[in-house]
Amino acid sequence: MKKISGLLLVLILLVCFVVFFLIFLNQKSIGRSAEPVVRDVTLRLQWTTQTQFAGYYVALKKGFYNEAGLRVSIEPGGYGQNPNQTVAAGLEEFGTKWPADLVASQDESLVSLANIVKDNGLNLISRKEKGIVSVEDFRGKKVAIWFIGNEYQLFALLDLYGISREEVDIISQKWDMSQFLNDEVDVAAVMTYNELLTLRSDGFDESNLDIMSFAEQGIGFPGHNIFTTREYLNGNPDICKSFVDASIRGWEYAISHPEEATDIVMSYDQEGVLNRDHQLRQMLGIIDLIHPDEYEIGLHLDRDYNLIGELYRKYGIIDQDFSISDSYTNKFIK
Repeated sequence: MKKISGLLLVLILLVCFVVFFLIFLNQKSIGRSAEPVVRDVTLRLQWTTQTQFAGYYVALKKGFYNEAGLRVSIEPGGYGQNPNQTVAAGLEEFGTKWPADLVASQDESLVSLANIVKDNGLNLISRKEKGIVSVEDFRGKKVAIWFIGNEYQLFALLDLYGISREEVDIISQKWDMSQFLNDEVDVAAVMTYNELLTLRSDGFDESNLDIMSFAEQGIGFPGHNIFTTREYLNGNPDICKSFVDASIRGWEYAISHPEEATDIVMSYDQEGVLNRDHQLRQMLGIIDLIHPDEYEIGLHLDRDYNLIGELYRKYGIIDQDFSISDSYTNKFIK
């Protein structure tokens, strides 16, 4: 009996050991499965690294994307690179682009998730000595504009004042300000956060300029959006929401800390071409165009898209039956 009792005790202890070991393995497995899944996504910018895109670099540097379960790679854009095409091809999950460009493409596979900048900052400038103080004075003058969609804002401005395009010598503007500086044109286009700042840096006295804002004329287009493909949105709504939320958080931080945001962007300048003073001024200029005190960051304004649709239908850029409202969603904006 004593031998049987001893064997029984050993068996009981062995069974207990196996049970506890299995429980331990199960708990460890549960712990591993509870670890958050990190998703790899790429954002393709529409232009090169600069404070125009500060919010995304801030979200990356401050860990906002990581906290949202995302491992984000930011790829700068440049000449000859079109985020519309690369995102549509699935090379990146997200991109930035002007809403007007997305609409003009009529690519129904693309959808905007958030409109970050409410005004694209497009202005027209002329030298004061030329006496061009109104659109009425454009008749017979050389007016330069970038033919990347900005020309339609100019066409609409001329229409608003009853001026035909034949009455104005419309010139395709180069990427620098040489035509204006060499007095080859009477009127030139500038972005308030870029070319206008460059003129100041080059010693051009802004008091010698007449400046005309498209937005003040009621023909302002919004600035850049975050967009993706409709297929990716439908298949990964949680990732899209996490990316938008973290990006907006990055922009909110950048708006509150423009100096730090500028330094963060400078840290991603791999080619060493950025000037900090210029980038800080650009950061402050972008904040003005976001209008954070007036509009919720990321919110698409129906009026902006209605204006784009109205003008693009008028000038034959999009089909009459193209649905503007289907090109964006506010579902991720609080």
